[in-house]
Amino acid sequence: MEFFDIYEIEPSFSISENELKKKYLVLQKKFHPDRFAHSSIEEQKTALINSSLINDAYQVLKDDIRRAKYLLECNGVEITNHTNPAFLMKQMEYEEKIEDHSNDKNQLLSIQKELQEELDQYKDNLTLDFDKKNFDRATNQINEFIFIDKLHLKIKEKINQLS
Repeated sequence: MEFFDIYEIEPSFSISENELKKKYLVLQKKFHPDRFAHSSIEEQKTALINSSLINDAYQVLKDDIRRAKYLLECNGVEITNHTNPAFLMKQMEYEEKIEDHSNDKNQLLSIQKELQEELDQYKDNLTLDFDKKNFDRATNQINEFIFIDKLHLKIKEKINQLS
């Protein structure tokens, strides 16, 4: 699990974002290509590769969805797009609810709060799923998490437009 190794973090869905950011800054300071501007061409190339890998790892590990997908990939699990029918109904209900209240900022804020609570619950579920290596359940949770996250962003945009 190369990205976790770079940051010397135990492979897990639940990570400390503050710890990750601190390690990112330390690694960038140590390996940033500017530090090697007067070094040999080979050392400059190595620094560029290391810096790029540090950046790539950071982008994946700091994002819940990308980190979850990466963990599944590292464990040889393919993510499917199967969504259970009950969740599909829930999706449609949320979409209708948002559309029905698209001009009511208070209602949108209420829906946003509800979605945030769901996102928090999905994070808790994913933490448990990965800890127990229940990758099938994690795959289903990720698909639903992605949709709820998109809805959350959609509502945020609508609220900003009303402000």
